[in-house]
Amino acid sequence: MKNIVVALATGLVIVSVGMPRPAAAQDSTAGMTTAISRRMTGEVLAVNRGAEALTVRSMTNGKETDVIFSVQDAAAPVLDVLEPGDLVLVTYVRANDQLRAQRIVRVEGSPQQQ
Repeated sequence: MKNIVVALATGLVIVSVGMPRPAAAQDSTAGMTTAISRRMTGEVLAVNRGAEALTVRSMTNGKETDVIFSVQDAAAPVLDVLEPGDLVLVTYVRANDQLRAQRIVRVEGSPQQQ
């Protein structure tokens, strides 16, 4: 009796795995991930124009945190005017365990603006 139950369960698993799944309707946003956009304000530590990267130090819960952003093409032109010590507001997303800056804005009160 136990052999019959095992055989039926195995057969059911094989049939259910082998069944074709219904195709999902195509979406115009196919291939796009829905990453959550976040913001961080901090001090520029380093600007790497060649690699399109930005290092920012921010305070989170009383702890200093240094973060390296990969800068997307749309935000890259601002790298030419940023200097270490500037305060910036970075809008970013996390994609593939990498932080990608979508928008970088120099904040009022930066040493370069005074």
